[in-house]
Amino acid sequence: MTAMSPEEVSERLVEAFEVVAATAKSDGPRAVLASWPEFRGKSQKRRRTYSPAAISRAEEAITWFSRIEDPDSRRALQFEIMCKAGEARFSRICEKYGWKRTTVASRNKVTLKKLAREL
Repeated sequence: MTAMSPEEVSERLVEAFEVVAATAKSDGPRAVLASWPEFRGKSQKRRRTYSPAAISRAEEAITWFSRIEDPDSRRALQFEIMCKAGEARFSRICEKYGWKRTTVASRNKVTLKKLAREL
């Protein structure tokens, strides 16, 4: 298997959030996504059906967050990925937490590069 680029890691994570949101039970991850700020349920509108292979890929990608040791870095990346998957505005999340968006975005790029090297 060839090494993944940071962009591919990001795409897989976004895809994973979309799959989890569309396939989860009402008390599972979909409910968690719905409780996050700005989540608009993009995946719920589609009502797509995913193959078991796609669900397994999504479950694998979600576990990648556990490789990020710093909880603040992990949370910032999760919020950015969640915003991309749910068509939310990451700038509003940054505003809510008092983060400077450009700083967080550049740190997330570094985190994605580290994840890509590990995978």
